[in-house]
Amino acid sequence: MKKFSYLLILVLLFHPALAHTLKAGVVYTVQTVRCLAFEGVKKTIDISKYASYLKDSDFEDNKRAVIRKKFNFRDKKIQVFSDGSYSVLLKKDPNPYFIYNSDGKLEVIVFCVKTGSYPKKSLSYDVKGNFRSVAYEINKQEQYVFDTNKKLIAHWIGHNCYNENGILIMTRNEDY
Repeated sequence: MKKFSYLLILVLLFHPALAHTLKAGVVYTVQTVRCLAFEGVKKTIDISKYASYLKDSDFEDNKRAVIRKKFNFRDKKIQVFSDGSYSVLLKKDPNPYFIYNSDGKLEVIVFCVKTGSYPKKSLSYDVKGNFRSVAYEINKQEQYVFDTNKKLIAHWIGHNCYNENGILIMTRNEDY
């Protein structure tokens, strides 16, 4: 009987028709994401390379596009935030992309460090080249953002952004 039990177990384990693949998801805590996000962060960048982006050269066109709610163009994508700021991603050179205030002045330069499959990581710098924040994107629907002191400042879920207390603080357009 013992031999039969072992034989049955072996047949069940190795028979392809009976094989079953277990799929497990990765669970991220804020602390886990915080550790991953800050690996290899550079504190400054050479801002002189981006002097031509200090003012949005297409500000008037981008402003009209936002009013018409047109966000995807042949050469760029625009994402609008509820505070009036917006980002411009140039399709020919999507890294970095630029975030402007509602007056078209550059506020943030964002570099995607890890692209491709998830998770993804991006670093943002201010107009003086100083590190400002790091974002860690778990998947298309979820992203964590930390400030220079490693404090959670934003948790994006879909198009909504929440602070560390779970209070909605901002939204973004759906067409990005």
